[in-house]
Amino acid sequence: MEPLFEFQGWIKKAYRQGPIFGRYLKRLEESAQFSAEKLKRLQNRQLQKMVHHCYRNIPYYQDLFRQLKLTPAHIKTIDDLEKLPFMEKKIVNENYDKLIARRRKNILCRLGSTSGSTGTPAKFFRDYGSINFENAVVWRHWRNAGDFGKKRITLRGDSIVPASQNEPPFWKYNRANQELLMSGYHLSLANSASYIEEILRFQPEILYCYPSTAYLLAKFFQQQKVPYRFDAIFTSSESLEPHVRAYIEDVFESRIYDWYGQAERVVAICQCKAGGYHIQDDYSVVELKDSAYGQELVGTHLNNFVMPLLRYRTYDYVSPRTEACPCGSAFRLVDRILGRNYSYILTPEGYRISITNHIPRGVENLLETQFYQEKPGELIVNVLTNGHFSETDRALLVRNTLEHTSPQMNVIVNEVQGIPRGPNGKFISIINKLEVMN
Repeated sequence: MEPLFEFQGWIKKAYRQGPIFGRYLKRLEESAQFSAEKLKRLQNRQLQKMVHHCYRNIPYYQDLFRQLKLTPAHIKTIDDLEKLPFMEKKIVNENYDKLIARRRKNILCRLGSTSGSTGTPAKFFRDYGSINFENAVVWRHWRNAGDFGKKRITLRGDSIVPASQNEPPFWKYNRANQELLMSGYHLSLANSASYIEEILRFQPEILYCYPSTAYLLAKFFQQQKVPYRFDAIFTSSESLEPHVRAYIEDVFESRIYDWYGQAERVVAICQCKAGGYHIQDDYSVVELKDSAYGQELVGTHLNNFVMPLLRYRTYDYVSPRTEACPCGSAFRLVDRILGRNYSYILTPEGYRISITNHIPRGVENLLETQFYQEKPGELIVNVLTNGHFSETDRALLVRNTLEHTSPQMNVIVNEVQGIPRGPNGKFISIINKLEVMN
């Protein structure tokens, strides 16, 4: 065990499960039992508090309210939010400093970032309370599925070991959470035996993963005819297609509990034991706006007071359900979440990279980034820029791509005038002509 890694694990746990975490979790377990009417009263109460805060402390909203000739008295309920315009990532980037409450910014705040589905980087401050609240909502999701802190493996997009490492171990143990963090990057046919051997040694009860990594892991277990059963599997960050779900659940004899969220943390949707996808109506205010592609999720913060977002467009879509869920929850139901389909970048070593959000981070002057592959060992990075994209920016993008894919990859940066959308209007971050997951 690396002492620094273990120390960081304990510090992270102490921070995310601070003194207010328990109070949030207790409160959330109570509000999960509320009626629809009681939930709406709760939302309206918290919304009024947030609007007053924005009016008094956030320069961007002070200017906006002045321009619209509004005061907090004009926004008392969820329905009144229609008086405000939508917020989106471009507005955040252009008004970043004006969206921060200076009195709330302190050493306990943390900076989150994402490139989102468009490959456009953005930064978001989160205060200590909102981080503990987010963690409490996730814990409620886990506990509803029977996970009260069981041993788990986490197989996502985190950089666990260097990409250049060719020999196991491709994992590290986080003692603070009884969690084996495994590198999703190194999960390949060549390394599959070592992954399976370590999982059998560790005997995890929970799998926390992307759908794509869980699917690949299940493929390897089935190919090697090794039986294994998890108590529960938690997926997030990608669309969970029905055939992928069925395959994973069949191989691991386990139920998947899916989760939808974003770095902006304006909407949370999670799956209950009865299989329903529930908007977590005590997490934020979520508006469902009609569009040609389904109903768009538009979210409003109720808990992040350092950088609150009101009416933030996610550009993700759902198809709603009107019937009640057998689980009895009053949280609204959606049938499915649209637009988070995934593909792979294939590296020369045979590794599959499905999450690319971190690659454009830190690169200036990018508007959109798309990864296109049609030749083995070659990756074309299509970039839409603001016209000021420099050779320094290009070099950093190439370096980031090599670091998070493969040092052996031939990376070609191609400036374009526009990047076409997919058939549902959503941006496609990875196009792979070499292989399609089946």
